[in-house]
Amino acid sequence: MHVRLTTPVGTYASKAGSPVSAELIAPVTSASGDILLPAGSILNGTVTRSEKVGYGVRHETAALDLEFREVVFPGGGRIPIATRMSEVDNSRERVTEDGIIRGVRTTSSISYRASGYIRTALCWEIHARLAFWAVKMLLLQVPEPEIYYGPGVELTLWLTQPMAAVPAEESNPALRPAELASLEQELEGMPYRAYTKSNRPSDLVNVILIGSRAQIAEAFAAAGWTEAKAPSWKARANNVRAVVQGQGYRQAPMSRMVINDVEPQMSWQKGLNDVSKRHHIRLWKQPSMWQGQETWVGAATRDVDFAYLRPGQPVTHRIEEDIDLERDKIARDLEFTNCASVDYWDRPGSPVTAHNATGDPMSTDGRLAIVRMNACEAPRGIASAEPLRAHGNYFQRLARRQILSVRCDFYRQNMYWRSYEATRWLVLAARHRHPRPQEFRPVESDSMVARIKNSSWLR
Repeated sequence: MHVRLTTPVGTYASKAGSPVSAELIAPVTSASGDILLPAGSILNGTVTRSEKVGYGVRHETAALDLEFREVVFPGGGRIPIATRMSEVDNSRERVTEDGIIRGVRTTSSISYRASGYIRTALCWEIHARLAFWAVKMLLLQVPEPEIYYGPGVELTLWLTQPMAAVPAEESNPALRPAELASLEQELEGMPYRAYTKSNRPSDLVNVILIGSRAQIAEAFAAAGWTEAKAPSWKARANNVRAVVQGQGYRQAPMSRMVINDVEPQMSWQKGLNDVSKRHHIRLWKQPSMWQGQETWVGAATRDVDFAYLRPGQPVTHRIEEDIDLERDKIARDLEFTNCASVDYWDRPGSPVTAHNATGDPMSTDGRLAIVRMNACEAPRGIASAEPLRAHGNYFQRLARRQILSVRCDFYRQNMYWRSYEATRWLVLAARHRHPRPQEFRPVESDSMVARIKNSSWLR
């Protein structure tokens, strides 16, 4: 199940037993399609474990465990529930098999590791090493080791005990049958995919939006998405800085793509604290109108990691292969704001497999998500709450950095560890290489395989 925090939680301020709540942003259904939990339900629970780094004397990384025990339905009533943490969406923290959220190690950032190599090179120059140490302690930025999640951070939970289905209202489709038949004539002439500036085939078109630019922007913003910065030297520098410092960049620029030689008029993304991971979609306004409303085509994929040595891109992102998960994520997020209704259309001739411009495989059931915007006056957005203290003051963090540096120097700043790091990086880079993608060939409609995949929303 996919939930969104409505209360802040963090290892520095939260204690075991502290309350925590979240809202369900997509219905949970059984394998037969019965609704187990409707969207908008509230999950209540507590923090069962909170280990802060503090000064770094006892712990090098933070740990957090959340347990949700109760569900309150939108129309009233409540039932007990048993869950286990599976993932923190787009987070640099990892979740262990037993559901514990593990924080990052401050000294694992690229900037800190690079400083270690420089210091090793200066091993015979004591004055240079002292000067470098002072500069590093005062200016070098490293990721915050304490875990902190504010309202709006999304979690994936697994149900650990069976539960009965509950009655729920069915959502209205975006289009009536007659409207869908009318729209199909417009959709048939729309593009299948986007291309790079060098004319390499790339992301597949998998979302159609009907509505004005203002309506679309309002709904995305209410759902916690941000517009990407236009590619520029400043934006690229901020992106590189986020990578080096192990931090997030929620307005990171996107690579240039075109449809009919036109760049996207809007680009939206949702990230957290890891620049290598994000949900994102590019949107192109179409010249045709439908029933007096603007129509937009979107190509949506999810970045899940960095990739290296790809065609035309020495460093880029690797995407989730099942692009239907991202299509459905966007549709559900916009629908949850109450500013849109959603329908799906099986598009004849749409491919079920392809590769993007950098060689990543893509698979889909070939359906388009049709998202129709409405004139909602009060979008349902991210809950507001009093923030918690995320970390100590400047001097406490300075002392912690020195203590963690000494620990790291003792265990890892040696030739054996450096050799291991270099070998591991080369192996990972080689694994992420892909052959140059083949040109796109639309398949015939009678050879399509309809694969309805709702696994992303059954969790």
